[in-house]
Amino acid sequence: MCWSSRSGHDKSDDDPSTGPPTAIATGRGSDQAERGRLAAAAALQPCPTAKAETVDAGALGGITARCLGSTTEVDLGAALSGEPTLINVWASWCGPCREEIPVLEEYAHTPDAIRVVGVDVDDSSTAALALLTELGAHYPSFGDTDAGALRGALGAPPVLPLSFLLRSDGSIARITEPAVFAEPAQIHRAVSELTS
Repeated sequence: MCWSSRSGHDKSDDDPSTGPPTAIATGRGSDQAERGRLAAAAALQPCPTAKAETVDAGALGGITARCLGSTTEVDLGAALSGEPTLINVWASWCGPCREEIPVLEEYAHTPDAIRVVGVDVDDSSTAALALLTELGAHYPSFGDTDAGALRGALGAPPVLPLSFLLRSDGSIARITEPAVFAEPAQIHRAVSELTS
């Protein structure tokens, strides 16, 4: 597991030093162009958005995050409510996260899988998008832009990766076994145990 906050790490997308090593940035405009290029290459599924009908948003109500690859801020409680969702919290610099993300992508395409969303933390969107592209992960992903409010609402300890089950009723359960998914069957079992 990785600690979720690196000493002295600035997740600002405006700081060229926080991008991936291959990124060449000469200013804000080139950073935005790089994010746009990476977003297109990542080909992420669209992020869920708020539903028209009123559903209890639960503990995530009012928590916002930016859809990776765009400037769209989304109220996670409103967007994710009413449908079971596996929320995976990760960062591009986290080794175990790099191992788990392809497993989550594979799970997302299995029969009876619930919705999967990723939340990148303590990171730049360029580094996050570069990793998702490298790993071929296309499930919707957000960047935690609300100063850790999401992790607070989830009751997340300061380690990565973390997975949570958001139930249809808005309640949240942390998945602790296994700490890092190695195969889709483990995800199916964990979700089944927490929804039965």
